[in-house]
Amino acid sequence: MSDKPSGPPETFVTLALSGGGSRAMAFHLGCLRALHDRGLLEKVRVLSTVSGGSVVGACLAYWGVDFAEFDRRMVGILRRGFNYSIARSVFMSWETPKIFATLLCTGISAMGLGALGSVLVLVRLVSRLPTRPLENWLTRLSGWLPVWGSMTTAFEHALRRTVFGDATITDVKWIGAEVIINACDLRTGTAFRFGSQTSGGWRYGRIVGAEILVARAVAASAAFPLLLPPLIEKFGFELDGEISTKKVVLTDGGVFENLGVTVLEPGRNAGLSVNSFSATHIISLNAGAGQVSGNASPFWWVGRVKQSFYTVHRKVQDATYNRLHQYVRSGQLKGFGMVYLGQMDAQLPYRPPDLVPRETVKDYPTDFAAMAQHDLDALALRGEQLTHVIVDRYLSAL
Repeated sequence: MSDKPSGPPETFVTLALSGGGSRAMAFHLGCLRALHDRGLLEKVRVLSTVSGGSVVGACLAYWGVDFAEFDRRMVGILRRGFNYSIARSVFMSWETPKIFATLLCTGISAMGLGALGSVLVLVRLVSRLPTRPLENWLTRLSGWLPVWGSMTTAFEHALRRTVFGDATITDVKWIGAEVIINACDLRTGTAFRFGSQTSGGWRYGRIVGAEILVARAVAASAAFPLLLPPLIEKFGFELDGEISTKKVVLTDGGVFENLGVTVLEPGRNAGLSVNSFSATHIISLNAGAGQVSGNASPFWWVGRVKQSFYTVHRKVQDATYNRLHQYVRSGQLKGFGMVYLGQMDAQLPYRPPDLVPRETVKDYPTDFAAMAQHDLDALALRGEQLTHVIVDRYLSAL
């Protein structure tokens, strides 16, 4: 990316890319095309990404190519998908023996500990014996089991081999922009962020003495828990002047917050937060599907879990956007624009005559499978069209 113009010092533009697998990647690509055409990308000071948004965002920030080349490469990645490259890493790489050793040793041990824990729970419920201390001990013991390799480390290996190489999180090629790649630590239930300047989380402090690969940060951010196991890592942390080593269990950043805007919100306590900024404008690219049709009847387990997860997700997003609008009304933000794939077309400020309808793209899967050209074109074009609409209505001053 080229050098950014200095611009007025009172303007601090930030950009957030949501999760959503390949659907998000294609939608964000279209949004980025519109932002590039309008000269807004070069004004972005902080890029915050989640899951599928982390893949496309990291490519934008770390490839160091012009936008046309970035666009061409992203189309190629979306057309190929990641399934083949992940399978190759699982079965034909140095990850293969690590994964199978983990399955044979740790997997079997974990199943045994889980079965014993279930027996203890049953005994406690039936006989009221005080088995809870032993149950807690088994839980801690299972946390000590080694994980040498997994589908997520294979995903990291595939990203490293095919997309990011050995680039580290500090090797940003987008001049003048800071990058935040969002994950979630399952041990503490808190946000864990890989940043081009500072990485860590408020429960642990700042990571010290580690070169973090971009491929690892993106894999952690995109490890959707229903499909990929967490990425387990040990880091050295500095907190309140003390250095310690902690193990983190990292999963998809969307588990904590799927939009990537929380880290950009005004009023964050720099003494507690590892990352805080003085944003004046937030541009949020959201690849969510929006309101559900109401036609499904989720009775069975998979349907119940999926719909419950989605409902919680959507209400958290609603609360987040309500806060952002309040920041604008109170003057804490000068501008906020949400480009939302699931936006109801009838509620747009104006509707382009050739608008790709919401119904055409909202149900596209959020996996990382290869994408057909017509699906890619539809998702990207809707993103491009909606971005122009939202910028015209809410961010015209930029």
